[in-house]
Amino acid sequence: MFCHLRPFLFLSVLSLAGIIQAQLGPNGATASFRGSLPPKPTAALSAEQEAAIEKELALVKAEFESVKKHVRSADAAIFLKALRYALDFDEWYDKKPEDGVKKAHALLDEAKKRIAALKENKTPWMAGPGQKVLGFYSGIDGSPQPYGVEIPEDVKIGDEKIPMWVWLHGRGDTATDLHFVYSRLMAKKPGQFQPKGSIVIHPFGRYCNGWKSAGETDVFECRDDAIDRFNVDKNRIALAGFSMGGAGAWHIGAHYADQWACVHTGAGFVDVKRYQKLTPDKYPTPYEQTLWNIYDVPAYARNFMNVPLLSYSGELDSQRDSADYMTEVLAKEGITRPHLIGPGMGHKYHPETIKEVQSWIEKAVAKGRDPMPKKVVLQTRSQRYPKMFWVTLLQAAKPFEDTRIEAEIMDDGKRIEIKTTNVTALWLDGDALKLNECSVSINGQNVREPRNYSSSPAEYSFTLFADKWSCVSDQEASKALMKAGGTSMEDGLLDGFTVVLPEKSSGNAKVDAWVKQESEHFIQRWRSLMRGDPIIQTSEQVLRYGFRGQTVVLWGTPDSNPVMAQFLNATKQHWVLSDLKGKMPCAWNAKTITVGTQTFDAANQVLVMAYPYGNRHKHQIWGSNPSVMLNTGLTFREAHDKTNSLQNPKLPDWAILDITQAPNAESAGKVMAADFFDSFWQAK
Repeated sequence: MFCHLRPFLFLSVLSLAGIIQAQLGPNGATASFRGSLPPKPTAALSAEQEAAIEKELALVKAEFESVKKHVRSADAAIFLKALRYALDFDEWYDKKPEDGVKKAHALLDEAKKRIAALKENKTPWMAGPGQKVLGFYSGIDGSPQPYGVEIPEDVKIGDEKIPMWVWLHGRGDTATDLHFVYSRLMAKKPGQFQPKGSIVIHPFGRYCNGWKSAGETDVFECRDDAIDRFNVDKNRIALAGFSMGGAGAWHIGAHYADQWACVHTGAGFVDVKRYQKLTPDKYPTPYEQTLWNIYDVPAYARNFMNVPLLSYSGELDSQRDSADYMTEVLAKEGITRPHLIGPGMGHKYHPETIKEVQSWIEKAVAKGRDPMPKKVVLQTRSQRYPKMFWVTLLQAAKPFEDTRIEAEIMDDGKRIEIKTTNVTALWLDGDALKLNECSVSINGQNVREPRNYSSSPAEYSFTLFADKWSCVSDQEASKALMKAGGTSMEDGLLDGFTVVLPEKSSGNAKVDAWVKQESEHFIQRWRSLMRGDPIIQTSEQVLRYGFRGQTVVLWGTPDSNPVMAQFLNATKQHWVLSDLKGKMPCAWNAKTITVGTQTFDAANQVLVMAYPYGNRHKHQIWGSNPSVMLNTGLTFREAHDKTNSLQNPKLPDWAILDITQAPNAESAGKVMAADFFDSFWQAK
């Protein structure tokens, strides 16, 4: 079972706007960047026009209340959210205001039709072939998120499982919900790829974030929604994209190589330093460079041994350099892959070469994915991405360094040989492998002989003690494990999270003002860039019912936020921190903030931090460990939106910010100190 895991989609790839928008300018920004995401309106509506839309939206929303518990209510909710956000952020990007009004009424009309049908428990928009726009409720924040679907005439949805393409769109600064949803609703022509016998889905990707952060999660959530709706064959799913979508295919294809029948990358960046043409004098802090290892594709290149890969570049496209660079990186790992070149082309497909691309993907999809390959290769530098098929990394010796596991089933399933680099603990899916019937050797050491072991998963963990591998129970492995490492301060936002705001004054007006400004900034930025409303709870709700396996984002100080007070005073026996080792590495009172042996002035400085309180389940294929986040959210800010290659984590596990420097487009304050915790989750 799989876990839950814009211009207008990829039709813009061939348009002049799509060609221009994806190019990186001399200042490191895409040509489409207008100084903010979403941009300022080009054809703002009048107050009267907005008031009329507001009035009708309120009426339709009231009607929606009667069907919001319907299993397909998200199919209607996406239209209401699109209009709500368009009004809130002035997302009117047409030639004249009347065009925006036309789109608004089209969405309202469709919402009313769908609500009326849902009242009769019908979903007529699902029937038949053609272009469709659907929705699902995200597990991150409960928000309705849209995605497009193309069902060709030769595909009949029924008992027979069908293949599917997941197409990642390119950058579109003005392709917010309203314009994305409208384009899919009104689309009359199929996209440029029309695979035979396959449906194509178009994730929204939470707008414009390079298919990272919540955009990454969006891919899997809409994929799984489509699998459930259309009886999709899980082993015949292709991942593909162009421009920003090509970057997304590189990233998601490398980090989740076991999820796809094949991966196609059309253009797109693969790293920060090379793509941004950074020289040493322009490098950011060492910890930010370390954090590049989370997303930079070259650090995960060996994973393409697990999945067929095809790249395309226009001959004259500046983004061809990334694909050429990956050819060199892959070659060092003994991997060759076809790299098709569109003769004379800039940032678009050649009309003949695109036929080769489609033919190659169709053949790979027809062959399908082997869900239980005999040989598995895992390369990672982040515990965020620890899994490949039946192998899971539990702990790396040194976080953010090259970490590898190669495992092979031999002798007709009687023996498994494993080779590791920088690994101190790993886990095998024994239920799938029938480990009771095989021996296991790691780096030449016989660790496990075949005998009648218990069928419990407790026998499938392997841990390195004093340079000797041992087969241990999961419980023993958990006790031995220290910090998994290789994650960032904002990892917890990939899964479900809730926000707890301060409930009284801290006694420091300066700190209170900063907390108010930054918490509001995070909530608004999540709405505008990640297109969802964060769930906000009271301290009483959280303390009464617990964290429930989700990340909790706490704002304030121990004096102003009761949950933060409980958290910072916790020990390993506390219900919040049952999975951690030892005491909290920091303390905070009215006068001082202490992190390890360092002390800071609480009058002018604040602590921002992320700290885990549980472990992600080994079967989970995407997401992060649940954590507690203090006074932080997305650490990349407005200045980094100019190119998706810069929308990466900017802070390590903890930082002290001097708030006498006002927040700006690059930072929430002056960073006085920042670092990763050590292997015991203590300050170094």
